[in-house]
Amino acid sequence: MIALIAIGVGTVWLYVPQAMQAAAIDAAHRSNIDVAEQIKITRGYYTQNVVAKATAAGTLNPTAIHAGDPNAIPLPATFVQDISNLLTQRATSLALVSPYPWPHRADRTMDDFQRRAWEIFRHDPDRIISATEVRNGQRVLRVAISDRMTNEACVACHNTDAYSPRHDWKIGDVRAVMEVKRVIEPYLAAADQRSQRIILGVAGTAFLVILLMTAIAMAVARSMRSKQEVDRHVVFLAHHDAMTGALNRSRFVSLLTDVIAQSKKAGVSADVALFYVDVDRFKEVNDRLGHAAGDQLIKAVVARLRERLRDDDMIGRVGGDEFVIARIRDVDAADAMALAEAIVADVAMPFALARHTLSVSASVGVRIGAGEVEDMMRAADVALYHAKSLGRSQAVLFSEDMQEELEARRHLEQTIRDTSRDCRFELHFQPLLSANDRRLHGFEALLRLPDGKGGYIPPVQFIRVAEEIGMIGTIGAWALGEACRAAARWPDHLTVAVNLSPLQFASRQGSDASIVDVVADALTRSGLAPHRLELEVTESVLLESSEVVIGELHALKSLGTTLVLDDFGTGYSSLSYLWKLPFDRLKIDQSFVAALREESRPSLQVVRTIMALSHALSMKVTAEGVETDEQASLLTELGCGQLQGYLFGRPSPEADLAGLVLADFQAGQAPVKPRRADRPGLTVSA
Repeated sequence: MIALIAIGVGTVWLYVPQAMQAAAIDAAHRSNIDVAEQIKITRGYYTQNVVAKATAAGTLNPTAIHAGDPNAIPLPATFVQDISNLLTQRATSLALVSPYPWPHRADRTMDDFQRRAWEIFRHDPDRIISATEVRNGQRVLRVAISDRMTNEACVACHNTDAYSPRHDWKIGDVRAVMEVKRVIEPYLAAADQRSQRIILGVAGTAFLVILLMTAIAMAVARSMRSKQEVDRHVVFLAHHDAMTGALNRSRFVSLLTDVIAQSKKAGVSADVALFYVDVDRFKEVNDRLGHAAGDQLIKAVVARLRERLRDDDMIGRVGGDEFVIARIRDVDAADAMALAEAIVADVAMPFALARHTLSVSASVGVRIGAGEVEDMMRAADVALYHAKSLGRSQAVLFSEDMQEELEARRHLEQTIRDTSRDCRFELHFQPLLSANDRRLHGFEALLRLPDGKGGYIPPVQFIRVAEEIGMIGTIGAWALGEACRAAARWPDHLTVAVNLSPLQFASRQGSDASIVDVVADALTRSGLAPHRLELEVTESVLLESSEVVIGELHALKSLGTTLVLDDFGTGYSSLSYLWKLPFDRLKIDQSFVAALREESRPSLQVVRTIMALSHALSMKVTAEGVETDEQASLLTELGCGQLQGYLFGRPSPEADLAGLVLADFQAGQAPVKPRRADRPGLTVSA
């Protein structure tokens, strides 16, 4: 477009001056013709109304020499010459010339232009002849028209005049060439000025347009570059771990599957060595040094692993401190174990971080084969757990004697998928009581997976597997929706608490819906008031993407829900993020409560410290795992506002809750002597 504008400006630059000059010459040409025509009209009028009448009356004598003679008037031709003398003052002259030998025109000789005009007029009297020439440094326009007999008075005068070169004149005969000359230099100068103004105007406008278009083009290009960068970043995040740049689980599986398929198609060995790497006791680093140090360590581990790998090796991050590596050529058991042992040795070397020098270890599970990638990863994971069971900081190659354990893992995965597909998960509910008056406050919803034999698979087994196979998002959304629908049928003062997996945050399961959308949808569909929903999360939710997760926690809080920090004191970042997060309640882990039963003074001090911390942060406190009256009384004395445990009821199906709700209602009809008022800021209202 800019090139077209430049071409247009160049065309205007070349064309306008010529066009303006041509227009100026054309205007002068028309003006000259107008002058000649006006002279002819004036002379005709003079001939008929002055000369003819004076001749008829005999009072005045028409003559070429009339100056100073009161009885003489100029001949028509002389009259025209006198007018020409007046026009000369305006850079215009008029001439009547002909080859006829009139005595008073003896000094008028025809030049080349006039002779050419005369010859043309003899054959075509209606033609107009023009030419430009330079005289005295100025351009002059010459325009000639035929001078013809136009009326009877002219014909009679010419035929009777003694000096007339002929006496057979008739109307229409050409008697002379009438020429008007005009200096056109001023016209051309004015045209040049106008053309310069036009060119400058067009060029200036074009320049502004080009500047505007350039600015717009640069803005569009910048926007497109930004969009492309964003798109590339989005694609990168869809396939990679944001913190380390390693492949994410789904992309790792997809790429490795393609590699194995292409190798089989090409008829070459499709065996790959798969390494499942876990950083030992990584949780302790987060507990001791905080989340930031843990992030730095993970990045350093990945960087060190990459130094050990070949260009065509693949590395992916499949958990907070778990990685998978694939070697896709020149694979055998000896080389694979050599690489695994080198990885263990590399990770064991100290890491110099920004503020700390850390020494950690790694355990590695190895699987060699060319089967389904997910199966190979399960096998490597089984080998990894054998490595950990042997004392960590070593590598173990998957062997056939581990096959039974692998089959059990496969069976569990399939059970989880089938149960989720057929909606056969169950929710059981455990009561939550106010510590002060032991009134029912609500229930915690707990997920149960039937084992098909009348029992249930422990959550500690299937939750982790559901997270690893990417099903936790679907299962968690179902549990949340069912819990909200159940609670909507309870009395309005009762709440429901639902546990959220860390993997449900920041769309880490590849779902388009965020945890905020899932919670909002569950509330909308069930009609449950948001303040009756308590969302329990563990500190491990902050293991990665902390800023995004913190934003989602605040968004959940803005919905009107209650946020509970579950298993407080056992997670990744116990205190480092607590003051930043919008939690309403802390939940003391049952391990601390169990220690109270043993009358452990250190555990008592820990619980007392948690209570003091909750006071400072204006948070309420729930204790779980309460099994004895002594524990309940002591926790109430320490200021705990809410209690949960087998002492008050085991998790039960929804159908069994009616009796508890009814009993609580009846208890509320009789006066109740309070055990002890909660401390300010810790009271749990019904």
